[in-house]
Amino acid sequence: MSYRSLIHKFAMSLVTLVAVLVGTAVAQDAGAPAAPAQATPPANPIALRTEIYIVSLVTLDDGTREERFTAATSAIPGQVIEYRIFATNTGETTLPAGRIQVLGPVQDGMEFVAGSATPSSERVLTEFSADGAQFGVQPILVGTSENRRVVEPAEFKAVRWTLLVPMEPGQEEPFFYRVTLL
Repeated sequence: MSYRSLIHKFAMSLVTLVAVLVGTAVAQDAGAPAAPAQATPPANPIALRTEIYIVSLVTLDDGTREERFTAATSAIPGQVIEYRIFATNTGETTLPAGRIQVLGPVQDGMEFVAGSATPSSERVLTEFSADGAQFGVQPILVGTSENRRVVEPAEFKAVRWTLLVPMEPGQEEPFFYRVTLL
């Protein structure tokens, strides 16, 4: 698979990576018979927008260095890619704290860049996974007894953010992370 299609595959599949854990309730009149269960889940009120950039470090005339960002349509091994995921509440109601999770995968052929993910704060919990299924805050431990070890960030398979504050209608939250193409 080419690096161009790898970047495109990531952007296209990202839509499935937001989990809105908003519960549903059915209001009933106390005297009315129970209505049958609804088979259709509620529409996901979270819209995602993704921006993907190649990150370059350039030296300025005065000798200082700064990062430059170029929209990524293709990339070559060794380049650093920054994913910017923007989650927006397009619904009409405020979503409760702790109910919005955004997942950023680290695909095969890529390596997570240590310290590049939007960090935990009073607004967001940032967790990492060595297998793409079990998440936790750093350090991530794997194995048992004498085989137990700390997973290096380059081994992460995914990063997950949980929004710790309510998300108002129209509110947008940004989530960033970087990978290096191998």
